[in-house]
Amino acid sequence: MTDKRKLDEGQIWTMVMTVLPVVMLMNAGNELTDDSGIRVLYAGVFGGIGGLIGFTINYLTKDKSRLIKILASLSILIICGLTIYILSSKPTDKEILNQEWETQKIGKIEFDYPTKLKLQSSEIPESVNWFYSELKLYSDGGNDRVASFLKTKILVDTLSIENAYSYQLEGMLKKMQVDIENVELEVFLADEEEISSMFSYDLNGKQVNGYGFMYMYENSLESIWLMPIIQGFSKDFIEEFEAGIISEYE
Repeated sequence: MTDKRKLDEGQIWTMVMTVLPVVMLMNAGNELTDDSGIRVLYAGVFGGIGGLIGFTINYLTKDKSRLIKILASLSILIICGLTIYILSSKPTDKEILNQEWETQKIGKIEFDYPTKLKLQSSEIPESVNWFYSELKLYSDGGNDRVASFLKTKILVDTLSIENAYSYQLEGMLKKMQVDIENVELEVFLADEEEISSMFSYDLNGKQVNGYGFMYMYENSLESIWLMPIIQGFSKDFIEEFEAGIISEYE
């Protein structure tokens, strides 16, 4: 009975020390990418690393006392927890401002941004196909906040840039269930071709900032938006971003 009990206890410690880091670190890849395929790859890599760590610690403590094994298991928890915390920690806007931003151009707008915006959709919903002949959405795929670019061609010639800007901004804010009445707008630029502004609103008890720039030429509307989802953008970030926008005039 004694040998059987010890065998069972040894198996339990082996499971704890190997399975625990595998399960915890398999989720670490979720903090590095939004791509489901890459997440699976990261899950395999980090899970393998977790298994190796757990197996090594289990091997080194297999003949040690129960107290040592408990402390070793706690160490595994702490190591895995710190790894996930470090990977999930987002840089501050102050830190991002000191990084090198990527210069990119979509349509006739050139701009700098920390990450590459990629085409997400080019389909025109039936409800607006009377208005748009082209509707392309680019995005950085952010979860806490998102940068998006709308490249469109319109089928009407009576729309002013002020109304177009307001329609797009209000449409996005309503989808996010933001009370339009409480949105504060600070206009930076407004003429017949371009308009830009910073907007602020309350998000879960905290005031957050977003930004929008729109360029109108011929039958085209191109706009880029910095939209808070959970986290906003600092004023310094917005000012730096706007300073890097260059429109290719007709």
